Amino acid sequence: MNKKVILVGNDINNATESYSWNDLINGLLAYAKIDKKINQINKPFPMLYEEIYLNSRRAHNTPESRLKKYIASNTRKLNPNKLHQLILELGIENILTTNYDLSFEKTANLDPKKCQNNGFIKESSYNMFRYHKTKNHKIWHIHGSQTVPNTITLGYEHYSGFLQQMRNYVASGTKGIYKKKDFLPIGKRIKNGNLNYESWIDFFFTHDIYIFGLNLDFVEMHLWWLLTYRARVIAENRFPITNRIIYFYPKKYEKDSQHKLEMFNVNGVETYSEKLQGKNRMSYYERIITRIKNGI
Repeated sequence: MNKKVILVGNDINNATESYSWNDLINGLLAYAKIDKKINQINKPFPMLYEEIYLNSRRAHNTPESRLKKYIASNTRKLNPNKLHQLILELGIENILTTNYDLSFEKTANLDPKKCQNNGFIKESSYNMFRYHKTKNHKIWHIHGSQTVPNTITLGYEHYSGFLQQMRNYVASGTKGIYKKKDFLPIGKRIKNGNLNYESWIDFFFTHDIYIFGLNLDFVEMHLWWLLTYRARVIAENRFPITNRIIYFYPKKYEKDSQHKLEMFNVNGVETYSEKLQGKNRMSYYERIITRIKNGI
C-alpha cells in the first residue's frame, strides 16, 4: 500500500471564516488604488492580478512586493478551525496546501514567528522545496507562505516561471540550476531508487494523494501540467507508477463540472462526490476526512 499525502485548498477556511477570496480581491483593488468596477468576468485570476498590478504600477509606481505584503498581512488574520485539527489527526505526515496562511502550523502549536523554511533548496520566489516542520508533520506551502510574501504565487508571470522550474525538475533535470545539487529527471531517479522526497512534486509519482477544498481550475497550469505529465508517463510506460490520485468535490456542482471531471478521468485522477447541504462546509469536509481515514 502506498503512503498517503493530503493536498488541501483554501475552501476549508471558508467553513468558518467570513473573509472570502472575493473580499481579498476587492481589498487588493482598494489597496492598489484601482477602480473596483474593473471587469472581472471571464478573467482567470492570474491574468486579473496582472491587470491590477500593471495598472497600479503605471498609475502609482506601486512595487509588486507591496501588493504581496498586503495579501500576506491579510492571510495572517485567518484562524484555524476544527478541520485543521482533524486533518492533522489523520496521522499523514506530509500535508500539501495552496494556502498562504499558517493555520496548520498554529494548530500544531508552532509559533508563526518561529516558522522556518526547512526545504533542501532555499528558494526566494518559488515553492518546490519549501515546507515548515512541526512535531509530526511537514506542511508544504506549494503556492507560497505569508512568512515570505515574495513566494506568494499570484500572477501569470509567477505561474509561468514556477512551471518552468517544475518542468526542469521533473522532465529534463536541473544541471547547473542549483548550487547545492543537480537533480536528474524524475524517471531516472525513480528507476535508480534515488528519490529522496526533497520536493513535494515527488509525491505525485509515488504516494496516494487525497485532494479536497481545492477548486483546481485550469488556471492552475502547473498542477494540471503535473497531472498531464504523469498521465503520459503511465500511457507511454516510461517508468512504473502505481500510486493513486483522488479528488473530492461537492455533488451539487457535478453537472457544471463535467468538463473538469472529464479531464480528471483522462489524466488518471479518481473522483468522488460528497453531498454539500446548503453552505454547511464543515460537515461536508468532516465526511471527506472520515472517508480518507477509512480508506474511502
